[in-house]
Amino acid sequence: MRAYLLIAILVAGCSSDHNSVRERQDDALRDPMNYSPDTTRHNDITGGGTADFNSDGMKKDLKSVFGP
Repeated sequence: MRAYLLIAILVAGCSSDHNSVRERQDDALRDPMNYSPDTTRHNDITGGGTADFNSDGMKKDLKSVFGP
């Protein structure tokens, strides 16, 4: 049983979104520090919306910080 668990962890750890070594190298050359201003590309949160600016929420936060 432990052997199957170990194999499952190793297989899951080796999986990748990239198909080849060349694609990983090209991605590293395009973005060496893994920073991209395109926040929608790295948005892995279900439902998204983390890249959208909520002006009402910002006003509420500023009011709670600077208001009496």
